[in-house]
Amino acid sequence: MYLDEVYRRLIESARQRVRAGELSERGLARLCNMSQPHLHNVLKDIRALSPESADRLMRALNTNVPELLWRYPGEVETGVHAVPLLRGRIGPGGDRILTDFRGFTPLPASLLKGVVTPVAARLAAELVLPAALRFNDLVLLDQSPEVRSSPRGRGCWVVAEEGGLRVRYVKVGGTHIYLASEATVSDPRRWQPITLQGKNILDIVRARIVWIGREMETESAGPADTPGPGH
Repeated sequence: MYLDEVYRRLIESARQRVRAGELSERGLARLCNMSQPHLHNVLKDIRALSPESADRLMRALNTNVPELLWRYPGEVETGVHAVPLLRGRIGPGGDRILTDFRGFTPLPASLLKGVVTPVAARLAAELVLPAALRFNDLVLLDQSPEVRSSPRGRGCWVVAEEGGLRVRYVKVGGTHIYLASEATVSDPRRWQPITLQGKNILDIVRARIVWIGREMETESAGPADTPGPGH
């Protein structure tokens, strides 16, 4: 795919949003700091977009190049969004930041409803990962401050520890936050207490895992038509 195709898809996206009544030409022109006559001519394929104008139009439409590439031609709603993918893995030896990215990964828009500042990441190997997780899983993280400030349930959370980020079970009690791995979750006495006095819980609880993806099992099941024992 060439840049001409990206430009074409961007302009077609703008046309569809205007036709659907989501935006007016005047409102869209104002959002991307462009005159309405110029935008009208762009949508009519009479004038071309400069790179700077294309950037402003993408911001106004709340889209980006990956989403334009993944869009099925003719759809108003792509159904897919580009989520930043962390450069490092979450686990032992990893960084303690969630802002160093190496690209994007496409995820269905339905997964992102209600997710604040979504980030995707791969998990590093760790013996005491929560049972639902495995090495190399792709996870979607919700960084909502409201959710992180009151962690509840038996979900999995990304927390900051001395050696980097880890995935742990989390609960809050009084002036402490308690962390557990798969090795300690069944024994409340072994949950790791961390005092919250003089600390911000958001510095400890960094994200909630809201979705897990992994490759299908690669074990051979044999030829599809081969009958099993007793057949």
